[in-house]
Amino acid sequence: MIVLQDRVYAQPKGIPLHFDFVRPPGEETCPLVVACHGGGWISGCKEDMRDVARLLAHAGYAVASPQYRLAPLHPYPAAIEDVQAFVRYVRSHAVELGVHPERVASLGISAGGHLAAMLGVTNPPAPEGEPRELRSQVNAVVAICPITDIAHPRELQNEISVGFVEQFMGGPFLGNEQRYREASPLHHVTPDDPPFLIVHGEADEIVPVVQSDELASKLEHNGVSVKYIRLPGEGHGFSLPAFELIMQESLAFLKENL
Repeated sequence: MIVLQDRVYAQPKGIPLHFDFVRPPGEETCPLVVACHGGGWISGCKEDMRDVARLLAHAGYAVASPQYRLAPLHPYPAAIEDVQAFVRYVRSHAVELGVHPERVASLGISAGGHLAAMLGVTNPPAPEGEPRELRSQVNAVVAICPITDIAHPRELQNEISVGFVEQFMGGPFLGNEQRYREASPLHHVTPDDPPFLIVHGEADEIVPVVQSDELASKLEHNGVSVKYIRLPGEGHGFSLPAFELIMQESLAFLKENL
């Protein structure tokens, strides 16, 4: 297995952003999973996804885990822009990395699930200086206990999460309603979106399961293929059996859709 570390993919405002890359041995072109770490957009690191990356790589997938800028120093839209830039980067370097540019999935947990979902439901134009044909929208999404809607902070969020959402957004909800809506995957869903796998614990004490209920419902309403798994008794930190189930379901989903 090949592991590349400390490789820079972008330097927004002069800040070098790195990524981990793991792939099975051999010359065959692999599908790629972009693994986004969690941490409420204010903590965490790309190394947090290494166990997931190893499991996926052993199953035949290349896995890349990008660093992204963290709030509150770098509030919205920094993290979203970074992971979008990363997808464009891996597509432009697909031959070098040995990955298929049109077999790219995103996978994320918690705030990483929010970023993974945003990669599925948004596709902004590439900035000036990048090839216009490079897309940041992925071909499949695995969103694990994702934050899907921050535009209704009192109705769809637990009190514990309100503080780090405000840090991510760089300000409170009141007076910034449209920006909060723009930052929410739920409000970007269209019939053209790729297939989704969503997994959420019914006893999640950080991100209420209703967040995933709403996203799954809107995807279905728009005719998007979605598999939604609610895990009874599971909180935000999954038990080992639940984690193993999530990985099994993720591999089955990726095999079918990537």
